[in-house]
Amino acid sequence: MPGLFRSFLKDVRGVSALMFGLAAPATMLAVGGGIDYSQAAARRQRLASAVELACQHAGQEVGYRKSQTGANPNQDYKPVINELTTKKITDAAINGISGVAVSSTLMNDVITITATAASANAFAGVLGYASISVGAERNCNVVVASSSTPGKVLFSESFENNHNVASNSWTVLNNWNGWTTQSGKGGIEINGIPALAANTIRFGNFFAELDSHCYTSGCKTNSNMWREFGTNPQLEVGDYELSYWYISRERNPDYGSQTLCAYKTDANTVWDKLKAATWREQTNRIEVFFQKKSSSYTTPSKDVDKATDQVDVCVHTDKWTERKIPLKVTTKGTYRIFFQAAGREDTYGGLIDYIRFCSGICP
Repeated sequence: MPGLFRSFLKDVRGVSALMFGLAAPATMLAVGGGIDYSQAAARRQRLASAVELACQHAGQEVGYRKSQTGANPNQDYKPVINELTTKKITDAAINGISGVAVSSTLMNDVITITATAASANAFAGVLGYASISVGAERNCNVVVASSSTPGKVLFSESFENNHNVASNSWTVLNNWNGWTTQSGKGGIEINGIPALAANTIRFGNFFAELDSHCYTSGCKTNSNMWREFGTNPQLEVGDYELSYWYISRERNPDYGSQTLCAYKTDANTVWDKLKAATWREQTNRIEVFFQKKSSSYTTPSKDVDKATDQVDVCVHTDKWTERKIPLKVTTKGTYRIFFQAAGREDTYGGLIDYIRFCSGICP
């Protein structure tokens, strides 16, 4: 008997099957949980897009009502905003989410829309976790109609098309979609990872970064991109506007919610504040130029302030911020808009999205 008992203890046949059987449920739940989380992230992005559209619609509607002759300056527009945004968001009918709740505020002509919902789990439900909470928040301005002729969008870019970048991924492209990039520099990084942009993408599913990865030795990660306007026909004399959205990839909590950006025409106190923001050697710095073509263009040097053709600089914001830059063409001709990363070269730069160039004021 003792020998038989020892033989039984040494018999390991079937152990692998037993271990697999015990581990399989945990493995399946882990994989299933990853799928549930990915679905929740995708649904959250669709919810954020619906909130964005609802906010823009509400801003235009309130602006229209405020511009009407005899409009009550003390009118409470919150019920209008609530009705429009709730309908717009719930009508989006995003598959897989339920319990959508919408709230809004209006302060100083800035509308804030917040939406929360539940993303249904396909796998974690067996453990009693039927859903994952998702939410989105957007701010937009009330657009009060002007008596002047509305502007016209001449060009827009939101980095959504003409590439094969997958969601939650990225790649670096050169001379892409009509944008020219400089040889010896990284290029345009098309990125679809929300975590890099404070867990939100302002427009669509992608944004761009110019402090980008290099694929060749000796390359500078701080890259630039530019495109020309007014080749055929030339830009006429008049007023134009450049609009783009910016957020820091690396965010400093000590800066709080400050917008550390400056137009060329801002007061010296604004520029002094921007220059004092030296955290991480201004790794998020983006510079923007509007240049007239003569025989050729002059490539701006890195880290300049208030150069002749410089129109905007941003070094830090903790949320997506729209920059609206007035431009004036005094001589008919060909011009280019030039973006460049100009902070510390470490592949962690400022992020940009939804660039528009307009005659007059961008609508």
